[in-house]
Amino acid sequence: MKELTIRWIGQSGYILSDGQTTVTIDPYLSNVVDRVAKRGRMVKAPFPPEELASDAVVCTHDHLDHVDIDAIPLMNKGSMLFLAPSHAKDTLLSCGVTHYLPFDEGATYTVGDFTLTAVFADHSVPAVGVIVEHDGLTLYFSGDTEYHERLCELANRNIDIMFICINGRLGNMNVRDAVKLTNILSPRVGVPTHYGMFESNTEDPTSYTSRLSCGFEMIYNQEYKAKEILKHV
Repeated sequence: MKELTIRWIGQSGYILSDGQTTVTIDPYLSNVVDRVAKRGRMVKAPFPPEELASDAVVCTHDHLDHVDIDAIPLMNKGSMLFLAPSHAKDTLLSCGVTHYLPFDEGATYTVGDFTLTAVFADHSVPAVGVIVEHDGLTLYFSGDTEYHERLCELANRNIDIMFICINGRLGNMNVRDAVKLTNILSPRVGVPTHYGMFESNTEDPTSYTSRLSCGFEMIYNQEYKAKEILKHV
C-alpha cells in the first residue's frame, strides 16, 4: 500500500488515494451553478468528468456544487459507488447512478483500506460531514455546515487533518466559528475549504490559517502526501 495522497479539486472537493483505492468527496467538475444560478466558476475545472477514476464518490448533500447534475451523467460510473444522504438519492439516480448506498449520519462503509463514516452537519438541507480513517490517520471533512455544539462531539475522534468550511454564507460557518471549532477539535492540521469557486460566496483562506498555529492552505489541484501536510505545521 502506497502513502495516502490528498488533492483539493475546488470548493469542497477532494480526491484521496493510496495507489490501490481512490475515494472522491464532493467533486464539482462542471459549470452547472452558472447555468442554473448565474454564478460562474472562478477556477477552471481540474479535469473533465469523464476522466474521474474513483472507486467511491461521496456527496455530502444535494446541492449543485456537491451533487453535480451536469458532471455525474458524464462520469464513467461503471462500478463506481456513490454514497450520499437519502435526501440526494433521487437526484443521483436521475443522473444515471446505479451503485448507490445511503450515507446518513452514523453510516459507515469500508472501501479498500478506507473507512468512511457520516457525521453530523447543520446545513440548509439534510447533509453530513465525513470522517475518513486510513492507515492510522483520521481525516474530517466538514462538508457544508453551520457551527453547532454537536460538532464539538468530534473532539473524541483524535483528528489528524481537518478540512473545514469558512465561507460564512448559505448555511456555512464563518472564519470565526471555523477557528473556534478547530481549537475545540484540536486537529494536528486545520485546512480551510469551500472558498475560491464563486465570487459571491468566497473567503480569504489566510483569514483562517493566520489565526491558528496548525493552519495550512492547500494549493488548488496540487497533490499532497498526507504525511507531508502533517509536517507543514
